[in-house]
Amino acid sequence: MAFNEEKLIKWSGILAACGTMTLAITALITVAVTLNAWKVQREAARPYLSLMESPKVEVQSGLSFEFKFSNVGVHPAVNLSSQTLVFNQNLTDPPIHNDQYDLVNEIPKDMPASLVIALDTQEVDVSQPNIKPYYIVVYMSYADPLIDRLYHQTLYYKWNGIEAGTVQPVVHIEMREKERISEYLKTLQINPESRSG
Repeated sequence: MAFNEEKLIKWSGILAACGTMTLAITALITVAVTLNAWKVQREAARPYLSLMESPKVEVQSGLSFEFKFSNVGVHPAVNLSSQTLVFNQNLTDPPIHNDQYDLVNEIPKDMPASLVIALDTQEVDVSQPNIKPYYIVVYMSYADPLIDRLYHQTLYYKWNGIEAGTVQPVVHIEMREKERISEYLKTLQINPESRSG
């Protein structure tokens, strides 16, 4: 009888330990699922700058491109830093424009912000009836102050120049063009991402 009681106590101890272990594993899984859901929710609320409309091209005493952005994320974007590059489509000449810009003010949700790339007549002679296409690369970094995280965006465009006196639009580039541009920037040892902290 004593042997059966000892065996019963031993098995009930093992069952209790298994039950406790099952509860602990369930609790760990619940914590992991909750943390994952929180990360997904946090990432969904991050700031994200999106173009509001196609970039505007203006030709007056020089040439300018205006990019209008809006923060479509929930969290504000702060410490916006950008580097803009404009270079000939032939990808052999050095960039005619390589400028950096830092914005101090935060960009709250749905708040518009503009970035203007201004080129003077020494960089592009707009009096010519025909100007070959140029690539435009806009690299941006900005932070989410609520979760203290830095985000990066790189935009690639092509301005189709001027044909027979008519100013052409700015358009998106193709994937093969992006690869060629990346090689071009590597050759020139231009790495906008190295500006981020």
